[in-house]
Amino acid sequence: MTVATLDSADPTTSALARAERSISVIVTAMNEEGNLRPAVDSVVRAVAPRFARYEVIIVDDGSEDRTFEIAKSLAAGNPRIRVHRNARNLGLGRSYRIGIGLALCEYTSWVAGNNMLSQAALERVYDRVGERDMVISYILRDVRPLNRRLISRAFTVGMNLLFSVNLRYYTGPCVFTSAVAKRFPLGAQGSLFVAELLVRLLRAHQTYVEVGLQPLARSSGATKTFRVKNIVNVFGSVMRLFWELRIRSAFSASAKPEVDVAESDEPVRSRVRS
Repeated sequence: MTVATLDSADPTTSALARAERSISVIVTAMNEEGNLRPAVDSVVRAVAPRFARYEVIIVDDGSEDRTFEIAKSLAAGNPRIRVHRNARNLGLGRSYRIGIGLALCEYTSWVAGNNMLSQAALERVYDRVGERDMVISYILRDVRPLNRRLISRAFTVGMNLLFSVNLRYYTGPCVFTSAVAKRFPLGAQGSLFVAELLVRLLRAHQTYVEVGLQPLARSSGATKTFRVKNIVNVFGSVMRLFWELRIRSAFSASAKPEVDVAESDEPVRSRVRS
């Protein structure tokens, strides 16, 4: 049986259990000088009351504006904030992968440094940590231009069909178990990295809860996601991932799950169709 939980909070999740958890929040940023500070402030205000231990890992992806200086200033004012700077622009995928490698806490989360999520939206995500293996978010009402909404919807439908899953959205903020995510040979570039991670986690039978969020309009800067180069890279990465996970594994007699599950474990299966 496949189970996914939607937006109603689980009353059995105790305040004591939440207080014992720890979380690493990766904040990726490239040329986000106008957005990084309020984005990190929202993250800290959302996680601080909910986790006994937390860290915020800012990954500056070779920014050419004041993003790195702002990141250093944030770290100087809060010992739980760490900063990593890429010597050159490596893209979201590499930056995210670096953040996962640096994470020290039980759970890892990712938030874009573009300040498009309110503190209240982040609180909705972090309130659900521990109910399942993962917390995955989706957009409640997409207010982006029509062409971007169509591209995003086509991407979601395509990923669901190719990998036999049934997610509402692939590139929103999410939370997952650090130890499991660190085992994967993640190779996708750009925004597909988030989708690849979720697909691999689902195929490893990680359970999840979906939370609807309402993003804010950008207060500064412009998105880098829908540049032609990024779209071409995403398409190529999707095809390589499909070949690895669906074609090659289907013809491998010795294919094994990507993450071993002990016989004593009785996980609620994620919504993955065989």
